[in-house]
Amino acid sequence: MSKIKRVLKKIKNEARIFLERNGLTVQRNNEDISKNRLKKWLPANPVVIDCGSNDGKDSVDLARIIPGATVHAFEPVPKVFEMLKKATGKYKNIQCYQLALSDKTGKAEMYVSSNAVDDRSSSSSLLAPKTHLDDYPEVRFDERVEVDTVTLDDWASAQGIDHIDLLWLDMQGFEMQMLSASKIILPAVKVIYTEVSMKETYDGVTTYHDYKAFLEGLGFHEIIKGFKQGHSMGNALFVRQ
Repeated sequence: MSKIKRVLKKIKNEARIFLERNGLTVQRNNEDISKNRLKKWLPANPVVIDCGSNDGKDSVDLARIIPGATVHAFEPVPKVFEMLKKATGKYKNIQCYQLALSDKTGKAEMYVSSNAVDDRSSSSSLLAPKTHLDDYPEVRFDERVEVDTVTLDDWASAQGIDHIDLLWLDMQGFEMQMLSASKIILPAVKVIYTEVSMKETYDGVTTYHDYKAFLEGLGFHEIIKGFKQGHSMGNALFVRQ
């Protein structure tokens, strides 16, 4: 690499870090946001919630990348929960719960998805699918199951947890309902990585701009957002300033 290229690369990296640290959005075309970048906003031994853990990929990645973390993984669908337990079994810093974080503690009906391509169940939601059916025709919702639910406040109280460093949310449109019901622990959350919807992919989903305004009203700033062109859903990273 030439000296000029090295200097330009250094300037680019320094500009990116400046934007992130000052709460300015860095636009991206890809919905993937590197988990490695989370470490700059987290303590050495963070409390991490992975909600909508599915097969455990994100939980395992977080446990590896942040080895001092305690990762609490939530997956309510019984057959998927078994996959989660199997994938995370050897990681002592991952704890699994067959529960759905929700706006109430009790039971609820979940719309269970299946993918005609790879038979994955990664779009299941407590909300009924809406435009998701047209946007992703390969995904079906042929099954409904009753699942156990718990509010974040009730769960944290039962576990003796008084703060959360990272909320990693993949709840297929139910994120804001769950967060709105958390009056006690949400003010003690530092970082939120969340899936967002650009339109009503599920019935009653809070779309991106209203969801962003809600989090900004709580003192969070959007650091990065990632959307694939033409997709109705993406991800965003918010940090409390």
